[in-house]
Amino acid sequence: MKTPKVSIVMPAHNAAATLDEAVSSILEQTWQDFEFIIVDDGSSDDTASKLGRYETLDSRVRLYRQEKEGMIAALNRGCRCARGHYIARMDADDVSLPRRIEKQREFLEGRPEIGIVGTWASRMDENGSIVGEAHPSPNPRVLKWEHFFGICVIHPTVMMRREILERLNFYSTDAVHAEDRDLWLRASAITEFSNIPEILLKQRVWSKSTSKRLGHEYLENSIKAGVSFIRDFLNDDPSMEAVAGLRGAKLLNLNEIRLTAALLERIYHVFVAKNSLSSEERKEISWDAAKKMGSLALQASRFSRLEFLLLLKRGLQLNYRLLSPSAILKGLDHQRFLNFAR
Repeated sequence: MKTPKVSIVMPAHNAAATLDEAVSSILEQTWQDFEFIIVDDGSSDDTASKLGRYETLDSRVRLYRQEKEGMIAALNRGCRCARGHYIARMDADDVSLPRRIEKQREFLEGRPEIGIVGTWASRMDENGSIVGEAHPSPNPRVLKWEHFFGICVIHPTVMMRREILERLNFYSTDAVHAEDRDLWLRASAITEFSNIPEILLKQRVWSKSTSKRLGHEYLENSIKAGVSFIRDFLNDDPSMEAVAGLRGAKLLNLNEIRLTAALLERIYHVFVAKNSLSSEERKEISWDAAKKMGSLALQASRFSRLEFLLLLKRGLQLNYRLLSPSAILKGLDHQRFLNFAR
């Protein structure tokens, strides 16, 4: 049997309502040299029968069934069964645009230093109407900076080199509902990330999606992963409250705001010292840090005018563009992306 170049892995649980659109969007890709591994995680609706028909009709579909074990177990089973040089992710309620696999494979073929590549994505509601877009940076250095604050690639858009997943021993079973962020943080030690600056996936975010149902638990486990990552980076223990603040959480008092601001500044200065950045990369990262400080200043204004002014001054020291009238409000932009990407 010929080994495919790409393996596409899709877990499915009670996805009958959206399954046809998701599966068709993969089978109709312009790049055809792939295997489509689908893991039915104990579905109790018509998912199993629908998938059985696709398996019969298309030899590229490889179907596995298991008792309900959860997303991580389904992902790991699918990825361990993958034979392709590249592994692409797909969710059973999303839609891949026709050239997604072609463009990601071509990108990785030409960029050997990149181990994981995502794409831009549009956001659909449960009726399929587009309600927003996400445009994560394509720049590997900027994405390295973004690891400290949230998601640098959108999970169902990614294509990864299989060897990266194998070296990391796949998804961690301890990272329940935050398996993507945990994987990205571990992967950042051995490879670089990028994003194709083009919308190649439509991601459905609705009441039945995992991100909506388990948002609080996802955020909590994601923050725990962030604490560990920052501890290793700074060789010091950050507080959970400060890491949550970096993730855009609403902070409850001035002490939490001060801790978050201090952590932000420290990460910025150590990051700049450790990485060889171009002038444009440094400008972009300092501007992002300044906007985040501006966001903290806005939170501080609820408690103290003086603290607001002090944090605003610290933001200006990071990047003078914070003087722009709308700049502080733009500091909240990253939170909208985080909410989308979960």
